[in-house]
Amino acid sequence: MMRKLFLAGSLGILAATSPCHAQARDLLAGNVLENFRPVSGWRSVGSVRETEGKGEFALDGEGKVLVNAERRGEKAPYLLTKEEFGDIRIELEFMVPKGSNAGVYVAGRYEVQILDSFGRGKPGSGDLGGIYQRWDPSRGKGREGFGGIPPLVNAAKPPGEWQTMEIVFRAPRFDADGKKTRDATFEKVLINGKLVHDSVGVTGPTRSAPLEGDAAQGPIAIQGDHGPVAIRSFKVTPLPDLDATRLAELDAYWAEVSRAVNTGDFEAYKATCHPEAVLVSGSKKVSYPLSQALARWRQEFIDTKAGLIKASVDFRFAHRYGDAKTAHESGVFLYTQQKQGGEPVSEYVAFEALLVKGDDGWKILMEYQKEAVTEADWKALESD
Repeated sequence: MMRKLFLAGSLGILAATSPCHAQARDLLAGNVLENFRPVSGWRSVGSVRETEGKGEFALDGEGKVLVNAERRGEKAPYLLTKEEFGDIRIELEFMVPKGSNAGVYVAGRYEVQILDSFGRGKPGSGDLGGIYQRWDPSRGKGREGFGGIPPLVNAAKPPGEWQTMEIVFRAPRFDADGKKTRDATFEKVLINGKLVHDSVGVTGPTRSAPLEGDAAQGPIAIQGDHGPVAIRSFKVTPLPDLDATRLAELDAYWAEVSRAVNTGDFEAYKATCHPEAVLVSGSKKVSYPLSQALARWRQEFIDTKAGLIKASVDFRFAHRYGDAKTAHESGVFLYTQQKQGGEPVSEYVAFEALLVKGDDGWKILMEYQKEAVTEADWKALESD
């Protein structure tokens, strides 16, 4: 029967609204240094150009371009924002002269490298856009560095040209006792519009971070003691909580599944399923492509649309885990079907669902019908 194979729901348990997205603001828009902690060496100038071949800058006038040095050997301390951030989008326009080196430390702990990497064939974690390595002397000589992540491509422009960096960062999460439950994650990093990282985790602060230990919030830091770097735009956008965003999106997903089931909209229901989705039956101890089940269910959708069947579905959750692109949801769903002239028949089924998010939204990748349960199990998940 089709009712044993539905995983569907409504907005009944978590009625969520879409989180509001804060507006991006440029930290250099007013007095250039007013949004940063007081520090020597950094200054604002009117224009910057590379002195070709010398690895130096030529600086002119006063203005809105932030600079730490003219030439190698000049050093400035880390520049840290006054404000601390958690989940955030950072958009940067920067320039380095030939051979120069700097970095952006999100939360003052996790570095995305800035380096003159133009023309390098196979970039490493120390090249432009790389997630810099961690460092632990206790690992032994020659093994201190670990965990660095190279960029997917070398997107570097020649030295002396303005370049862009976009970072979407999710801060680590901690439980009530302060134990870390999720690593810091670079949801994406783009250099000059090219994707160089896609959902990569960082297990702890990277080498030379100005702040120690994982933290849910921290300032953004720019490295200033490894070579000249100029910044002409520095935009930040605090992001809504990842879990709240994901749950709001998934509630909308299940509402659409429920609507499709209740109205007999087969094509809409099919669109909620990943093409490679798998159906697992715990009672029958089998698994097979969900597309096979869809082919069998099609007629019942037609009958529902024609009014020959009435169907209602709802669900309640025991656990909802996930990140920006994956979700594991478990609980109990209630499916009630009434055929024309018959009595309604209800069934409670414990389920697990694995979902993935692509460019076209969330799709179910695995539907696991674990076992039939009781109404008491259903009521045990009722919202307070």
